[in-house]
Amino acid sequence: MKRRWLILLAALAAASCKLNRNTSLEVTKVVIGKLDNGVCTYDPSSDEFDFAQINPAANTGGTMGVVVKNQLTDPASLNSTLRTTSATFHPHQMVGDYEIVGGAITRGVIIPVSGAQIDPGSSGPVLIPFFSPAATTTMSGTIRVTFHIEGKLDDGSVVQTSEHEYIFVTCAAAGCNGPCL
Repeated sequence: MKRRWLILLAALAAASCKLNRNTSLEVTKVVIGKLDNGVCTYDPSSDEFDFAQINPAANTGGTMGVVVKNQLTDPASLNSTLRTTSATFHPHQMVGDYEIVGGAITRGVIIPVSGAQIDPGSSGPVLIPFFSPAATTTMSGTIRVTFHIEGKLDDGSVVQTSEHEYIFVTCAAAGCNGPCL
């Protein structure tokens, strides 16, 4: 009986290592941009592709729209004096692990992101150039990126989204990836 309790305790300890992620900030999907009058747009209501084909050496950074759903409660109604919200998410970087399936893993790649702030109760795309760091431009094959987005709330709290995985398949032919990648 003691052994079962030790196993349960070890499992709980392992699970507690990820408690700093805020499950109210959920990465729901990754969308590919669509070219519209010379400008790439990232629609949060678009369907997620299973994987994106990309040529890391000949692209513009592999920018994808990562849709984040902010499920935090708006506290403005709780503070009638100030009527302010502190739950708006301001993304500032992506932290990811790049795994070449069947090969090497590059851990802790940090990439600055762009995109608008995400208000409580809404969703929005965060634009991430997945293949802009020099370390990622030489990768080839099937690449699994496990990532989360870090940012701040209006009250200064540092938070991060849920973790998400996405697959990229590299190609060497010119024009094999979309115009917004």
